[in-house]
Order: sequence, then structure tokens, then C-alpha cells
Amino acid sequence: MENEKPVSRSVRRISALIDKIVSFLCAIVFGAMTIDVLLGVFFRYVLNSPLNFTEELARYLMIWGASLAISLGVSAGEHVGLTVILDSMKKPNARKALAVLVNLFVFAFLVFMSVYSAGATIEAKSQMTQALGISMVLPKLAVPLAMILATIQIVLVSIMILADPNGRLTTSTTGYIDI
Repeated sequence: MENEKPVSRSVRRISALIDKIVSFLCAIVFGAMTIDVLLGVFFRYVLNSPLNFTEELARYLMIWGASLAISLGVSAGEHVGLTVILDSMKKPNARKALAVLVNLFVFAFLVFMSVYSAGATIEAKSQMTQALGISMVLPKLAVPLAMILATIQIVLVSIMILADPNGRLTTSTTGYIDI
């Protein structure tokens, strides 16, 4: 890492910063979901007076948490890949080329999903949730935001792969990952 180029170092830092922020948000969201579910169980089975919003809130918090976590998987190189083929390749340049090609397909999918889900989110502005009574834009916003974060991370990951002389993805949180 000491011989790392400034551009590669900057890319790694940006990716790590995004990971740190998203990890924090996921912890908050999943913590809130846990509290919500516990409250729902307590009120339903202990007080025998169920709250009408806990199930819906838990569902939307789960969507937000899982959606945000997509970018964490992308930055760790845990997205869809051709690991059997990549593992059999001995030449670093061939491994890099195939890894970047796979990332291009993932990038195209993420851009498509960003555009499609943004449209669906905009269309939801007149819809309201049943129990919470909030606009459906808030729950649906999780997907386009997650796709944009994952798109940024796939670009950063590809730059890191291309920058590594051995054709390996190096991230601050996972060490070396053979691609």
C-alpha cells in the first residue's frame, strides 16, 4: 500500500467513506427495525393492545436497510461475478479485463435500476401508506438511492482493480480479495 498511487489512494478513501456512512445508516435502520418489532410484540402479546403501525414500519425499515447494504456488497466485491472463470485465470491482465467486464454489466444494470426506480418513486408521490399515513415516496426512495450508491461503488471498485498490478481488489475493510 505504501507504493500506492495518489489517485488509487483517493479512490480507496472515497469508497471507505461511503462504506462507513452506509454502515452507520444500516446500523441505525436495523436497530430501529428491531426496536419497532419488539414494541409490536410487547404491545400485542403483553399489553394485549396491538399497535397498528409496527408491521408496516418494520417492512419499510427492512427495505431501506437491505437496499442500502447493496453498496457494501459491491464495495467488498461480493456482487455477481464469474469466480470460477476468474479463479482459473493466471494472467493478471486477463483477470482485470474480465473483472472490469463483469463490473460493466453490473454498472449497466445499476444505472437501469436507478432510472427505473426513480420513475417509480416519482409516480408514488400521490400514494399514501396504509398504517403510517406517509407518502409512498419515502419507502420507495430506498431503491434509487441504493442503486446510485452501488453505481458509485462499482465505478470505484473498477478503478481499484485496474490500479492493482496483480489484478486484485484491495479495500480498506476487507484486505485483499482475489477477483
